[in-house]
Amino acid sequence: MKKYILLISAILFPIVIIVVYYAIYNIAGENTPCTFKAATGLECPGCGGQRALHFLLHGNILEALRYNIFFIVAGPFLAYFYYLAVRVYILGQEKYLKSFVFKPWFGYTLLITVILFFILRNIPFWPFMYLAPPP
Repeated sequence: MKKYILLISAILFPIVIIVVYYAIYNIAGENTPCTFKAATGLECPGCGGQRALHFLLHGNILEALRYNIFFIVAGPFLAYFYYLAVRVYILGQEKYLKSFVFKPWFGYTLLITVILFFILRNIPFWPFMYLAPPP
């Protein structure tokens, strides 16, 4: 029973903190600085992710997709990975290690997708320019 309380706490605590922060704090109008973009002038794969999460939590899905489509599409997969990782590493339930998110091909696919998204969102021609967040 104690393990399940720990599991629920490990899963819900970060989610509640993130949801409350982005629900209360209006980050939508701000241009939060990205160190990578300031240094290189390129949009990193995470640029616009905070504003996308803010709009998603406020029910504006199209605006969230406009700021960072990869963040919104990959979010459920990463949440599922987090859930399984908590079950494996906190509860010691190794049976979940057989899930697809712990397979090497999943990690390689995610890495290749992030790299492709990074490259494509920095091409200043149509239709790739729509992958970058609005100025």
